[in-house]
Amino acid sequence: MQLHTTDFCSIELFENYVIITVNEGVNLTLDKANIIRKKLRSYYKDQKFLLISNRENNHEVSDDIYKQGQLSNMKAIAIVSKKKTERDKAIIEQKLFDKSFAFFENLEEAKSWAQSYF
Repeated sequence: MQLHTTDFCSIELFENYVIITVNEGVNLTLDKANIIRKKLRSYYKDQKFLLISNRENNHEVSDDIYKQGQLSNMKAIAIVSKKKTERDKAIIEQKLFDKSFAFFENLEEAKSWAQSYF
């Protein structure tokens, strides 16, 4: 596992999946997402992978992130949160993502899902 941190998130890179935890109060804009995408392209290159969004902190996600420039080798997204508000946001986000989309209440379930996906 490789851990990278920015001023707005942490990125944990595993063989077939990445866990991204956005910091409290951040507005995740397209510019910030492009920084994450650059790191993912560098690490995974053309290899298929899954993204786990660990939503333990309150933050906003711009719809533009889903509408522009999804990585073709990112095959699925999982949202992890125990908060009902995050589940409600995930339902909206799911409509913007045309690949597999899952919601989990804890990180271990999401990791297990990711490890068995491929």
